[in-house]
Amino acid sequence: MINTESKLHKIYLGQMEEVTKRCDAVLVFLDAYKKSNNEMDFDSCVLQLRKALEALAYASIAPNKNAYQAFRSNAEKQNDYKKDYKASSILQALKRINVDFYPLPLIPAIQKGDGTWHYDRKAVDYLTDKRFVKIYDRLGKFLHADNPWDNNKNPQNLVSEIERTINEARELLELHATFIKTPEYKGVWVVCVPKDGSVPSLINAKVDGGFIVNKT
Repeated sequence: MINTESKLHKIYLGQMEEVTKRCDAVLVFLDAYKKSNNEMDFDSCVLQLRKALEALAYASIAPNKNAYQAFRSNAEKQNDYKKDYKASSILQALKRINVDFYPLPLIPAIQKGDGTWHYDRKAVDYLTDKRFVKIYDRLGKFLHADNPWDNNKNPQNLVSEIERTINEARELLELHATFIKTPEYKGVWVVCVPKDGSVPSLINAKVDGGFIVNKT
């Protein structure tokens, strides 16, 4: 079990690194687009953001891998989880097996009088699961060449939304918890993803019994 856990930790942290690098790339291409108004720069920006969100979705599979694999194997059509790529569909499936799967953003821990450490939750300005799906699906129509007989997609209208998404994604992941509830493992990973690009780290906290995540 230790080897399996370590492998999943490595996969999760690797995906966090990819999210960070792709978010950085988004801003590079977005800055170039603002200066040149070059459509290719905008397309590259959209592609990198879509891939960043997909990397985040793949990361969320790791703590729930066995349950996700079993759930996907029962699908009527494509049932191989290794072929999954659409982030919004991955999130929908994950919610079916673990309603608390989505990262919960935290603020740095404070040591209490009894010597324990308490992580409070971040209240605003982070990428929610609903916003994730909305922006991911919106970006999709910009991944294809424009049909000359259709309306202009007005990419300029999406620029501020992209910047907001990058900021919210970083706020979500900078310090967050992801919860695991499986027959083999019950607990939480507390993950730090520094905004400066430093290597992400993870604290593994396993519990002996069941638990409830209070998000109010």
